[in-house]
Amino acid sequence: MEDLLRFLQTYEIWIYILVGVFCLWFLRKVLAAWQEWRAAVFGIEREMAQRRFSSAATVMMLFILIGLAQFFLISFVAPGMPQVNIIATPTINYFNIQIATLSASATPAAQSTGIIPTLAISTQEGCVAGKLEWTFPKNGAQINGTVILKGTVQVPNLGFYKYEYSSAGSNTWITIAAGNTNLTDSILGGSGSGQWNTAQLVPGDYRLRLVVADNQNQASPACVINIRIVSP
Repeated sequence: MEDLLRFLQTYEIWIYILVGVFCLWFLRKVLAAWQEWRAAVFGIEREMAQRRFSSAATVMMLFILIGLAQFFLISFVAPGMPQVNIIATPTINYFNIQIATLSASATPAAQSTGIIPTLAISTQEGCVAGKLEWTFPKNGAQINGTVILKGTVQVPNLGFYKYEYSSAGSNTWITIAAGNTNLTDSILGGSGSGQWNTAQLVPGDYRLRLVVADNQNQASPACVINIRIVSP
């Protein structure tokens, strides 16, 4: 279903054009068969004209139904499915984020705070306080084990949001979960969601991304933070 909706979104305009062309073509056939039917004198001529009329009308109605189905799926079904997203996560890089390695000379005081001392943190234009932001973990934090992800999503006409992670230097994002309601400093995805088990990941630098789209599937700039997964 997801692949079908993604295909319909990608080629939406062309599908409408093809449906329109075929409808006009068979409408012409319907009108021609109708004129032949009315002008027919003999019974066999009327029967043949009637068959052509019925055949052309049936095919034309089929293409009309295809167009209506396309409109319904794109306008009403796709916006309600978080899995169908116009953002191609493996290929689109919203921000050019450079992450420096942790300096071996980091002071014990800095290490005790749980903040990565020498992690280069870029200003993310997609993170807006009170509208779209991560509230836990914070940018540059060190985490391990199972983490409860919290954030704020206050977007007018919200369609859905999803939160993902990738390793440092990679443009391949892996979706953790998604939701479709606004929230403020709350567990992402609602009650029972928002848990991210990092135990099976290789310790190192990672990025977390919070992506939102409105009910027209128009995506806003993502809110990206840098984190580090450490051994327990």
